[in-house]
Amino acid sequence: MALGLGASAQVTVGDNISMNLNGQASFGYTADYGNTLPSDHGLNFGGAANLTGSYYTPNFLNFNISPYYNQSRANSSSQSISDSSGVTATAFLFSGSHFPGSVSYSKSYNSLGTFGAPGIANYTSHGNGDAINIGWGVNLPDLPSLSASYLQGHDDYSIYGQEANGSSRFHNINLHSNYAVGGFNLNGGYVYTQNHSQYPLLVASEEQTSDNHSNSFSFGANHPLPLHGSFSANFNRSDFHSEFSQSNYAGTVDTVSSNVMVHPVTTLTLAANTSYTDNLVGTLVQNITTAGGVIQQTTPGQSSNAFDVNGLVSYNVTQHVLLTGTVERRQQSFFGNTFGSNGITGSASYWNRIWGGSLSAVVGVTRTSVDSSRQGAVGLLGVLTYSRKVGLWDLAGSGNYYQNTQTILVGYTTSGFGYNANLGRKFGRSLHWNASASGSRSLLNQAAGYGNHSESYSTGFGAKWLGVNANYAKSDGSALFGGTGLVPNPLPNPILLPAELVFYGGHSYGGGVGVNPFKRFTASASYSRAFSDTMNGTMGSHNNTESIVVRLQYQYRQMWFTAGYSKFVQGFSASGIPPANINSYYFGVQRWFNFF
Repeated sequence: MALGLGASAQVTVGDNISMNLNGQASFGYTADYGNTLPSDHGLNFGGAANLTGSYYTPNFLNFNISPYYNQSRANSSSQSISDSSGVTATAFLFSGSHFPGSVSYSKSYNSLGTFGAPGIANYTSHGNGDAINIGWGVNLPDLPSLSASYLQGHDDYSIYGQEANGSSRFHNINLHSNYAVGGFNLNGGYVYTQNHSQYPLLVASEEQTSDNHSNSFSFGANHPLPLHGSFSANFNRSDFHSEFSQSNYAGTVDTVSSNVMVHPVTTLTLAANTSYTDNLVGTLVQNITTAGGVIQQTTPGQSSNAFDVNGLVSYNVTQHVLLTGTVERRQQSFFGNTFGSNGITGSASYWNRIWGGSLSAVVGVTRTSVDSSRQGAVGLLGVLTYSRKVGLWDLAGSGNYYQNTQTILVGYTTSGFGYNANLGRKFGRSLHWNASASGSRSLLNQAAGYGNHSESYSTGFGAKWLGVNANYAKSDGSALFGGTGLVPNPLPNPILLPAELVFYGGHSYGGGVGVNPFKRFTASASYSRAFSDTMNGTMGSHNNTESIVVRLQYQYRQMWFTAGYSKFVQGFSASGIPPANINSYYFGVQRWFNFF
């Protein structure tokens, strides 16, 4: 009787509050069994709701609250393996005034998470978490603007197939201001970040923790120049501390940069910029922690710095041809050594509609000489993109190649290539087929082992009542250990600090099918399988995951009859325990409500 209740209209409380509430409720029979949870079965109730409204006017206060309870991919559109519950809420205050603000909050129980490696299917985790974000602004005429925000939260999780748990705690304060005076646009800011993480036993020999906190101050100014030009200057100071296990790094990085650009004529651009940092090693550490990685050994405390100055000229020969040239001087000192280099680059870009399609191409040549070497290195760069339609066929592809490209550190170069191709065709009125392929490979300093490789392939076709897809992916290389898994290395740091490297490799494949043979009935099924290997020092692990999901749904007016089955397997040889194996099935009824 409850599921058959009728709907009512929007409601207004008093003269000032307007609200709308809708949602869905589910009731049915569910059963769970596996080797990591006690087997159980019985009746299950769940649902989700969405409450929106405003007070006085939407510009004064508007809000949205969305609670959910016992939601899984068997009884809802949620992709959680097990039933999850929680709430998300957001409120916007004074949106139409000079003092806009917002508050958002989220809390989840038994929610799904990921812990993965680049290009490999993510490992699945589950846990609890919450976060709150408060923001406010001051935008008064003829006065400096000010925006402020505060964020804090936590996440406690465990990885299926592992005995150890992980957690993270984070805080963030962000202040920013802008002001225009005397033709100058001024800006300044302050950012404080703090996080504490406990990493699960996965690619490390023991559970470890990290603590990071930093204070960052910035100031910038820009001003227009004659000849349609502009000038800008920026200063940034960052004071940070990073601690992982028994190693730590603490330091201050000051960075100054400036840029000038003019356009004497519409087809010509002249520019120059320079930058200086008094702590190059600190910059490298920041790049690693910003990417999500951690420092696993104490960094030597010698002084380091970097200075860079370059000039650019760009000329549009025609509407479709652009020529660009740059010259650069770099000077760096780190770990007791000093390095310098000179570089010159020339490139040509072309774009046009040709052969019935769209073509763009870039070709560049670089010559770089390091002060300690009498010989210079020649680098190449090429990018080609083309797309067109041939009858019923849609064709698109792109490729890039680079060799001896300078990295952030003088003396370190990288080479590689990448490609992407898409092919599609329409058959009749409703059938469409498509396929895609992509891949990339990079290599640092031509040294085996310090690179990454990935490739992926997918295909699928869809008709009026049927859809089918399949995919395959493969990846291997080296990465950094981070709180959310293995993260791509943002700089040539493996040669600098090799203890941080985690080598990985793996492949995955899967597919799915969905049918809608008649009105109001849908059925879908998906399958995925992934294998990977990780190696950190002397510790290695062979890992695998498998997932099967089947879902049936039939709609009758505002009710849906739903049935579902899911199977999930995940294991790690390094854990020393059997892989997690979780199975569940469900059948029941769902009802959509529009309460008011």
